Amino acid sequence: MKWSARLVFFFMLIITQVVVVKALAQQATQKYYNAKNQHYYSKKHQAYYDSLMKMNYDRVFPILGDKVYKKGFDIPFPIGVMINNFWGNQDMALSNLKIGVRTPDTTLGPADMSEVIVFSKVNAKVYNINTRVDVWVLPFLNVYGLLAYLPYASTEVNLAEPVELSSKPEQSGWTWGLGLMGAGGLGPVWIQADYNFTWSDMQLLTNKVFTQILGFRVGHVIKSKVDPQKNFSIWVGAMGIFLNNETKGEVSLSEALPDVPQEKIDEIKQSYSSWYEKLSPTGKKVADEIVQRLQDRLDGRPKGETYILYEMDKAPKSKWAGVIGAQYQFNKRWQLRAESNCIGKDRFSVLLSINYRFLGFKKR
Repeated sequence: MKWSARLVFFFMLIITQVVVVKALAQQATQKYYNAKNQHYYSKKHQAYYDSLMKMNYDRVFPILGDKVYKKGFDIPFPIGVMINNFWGNQDMALSNLKIGVRTPDTTLGPADMSEVIVFSKVNAKVYNINTRVDVWVLPFLNVYGLLAYLPYASTEVNLAEPVELSSKPEQSGWTWGLGLMGAGGLGPVWIQADYNFTWSDMQLLTNKVFTQILGFRVGHVIKSKVDPQKNFSIWVGAMGIFLNNETKGEVSLSEALPDVPQEKIDEIKQSYSSWYEKLSPTGKKVADEIVQRLQDRLDGRPKGETYILYEMDKAPKSKWAGVIGAQYQFNKRWQLRAESNCIGKDRFSVLLSINYRFLGFKKR
């Protein structure tokens, strides 16, 4: 049923943001190369790292940045702006479903329908564009804000009971939030942990969706032999999505069920005996009103716009999924990266992004 599908899509925007690749930590593992590896690197590398250790770092962020450079570490420029393009899909689980109806004359419900309505599969697909601005406050701590726009989100809902129905609604919306990331090096790898929280405002939801994302990644930096600022990074990890379960909203009957033929209406009426008595008195009135409004519309005698009211709990079918990713760094200002949620079941996503970094304000 289309109205229920609308509620599910939002999960993906999180992966958007969500799902933003956090490989900014990679350069934190690039310690000054030791003497036994000097034959591998060019004289340009030696001059570059020597200059880092000798320079007078005069920028506000990261705090303690001058001490880190003097110890032979090459860290990212402190401020970054990232533009991300994201596509993904996720299977969802719905429960505790309540349905109501609002007409020009009356409002009924919402009434509990969880004993009657059974979904066989709910899958949401989304494309979003998001921007993230971040600051390395400390060499190991990054703080960021993000803003995402979803120009396209569709959800395919397959209803198994009381009758088989399928729908694929579409809508758009906005998401914004904040996050923290901790990162550091351990031998030949870098390790990163990320937490962010967001709010989403979507067309068909009366409440904003609060979501929390937790991610862990472990990666390795492959340095260029020619240019000390160029490198290629790869990583693996896991990401979990946790959101407030309760969803409330309404959608017009014409949007939720736009093309219901007479055969399907007759099937609903004929199936009454198998589920109708399970409903509360209010639930029976809601079901009767919806079926009657569908019949009136089909007969060419609509009685004003009818709205389906809904309340439900929803969650990703699998909260955790594995990720793989890679990044090419052209220099310390420009990086190009990709990441995918493709390890595990019930979720798949692809993220492509470009990142620009700069030094920021000088100390007074």
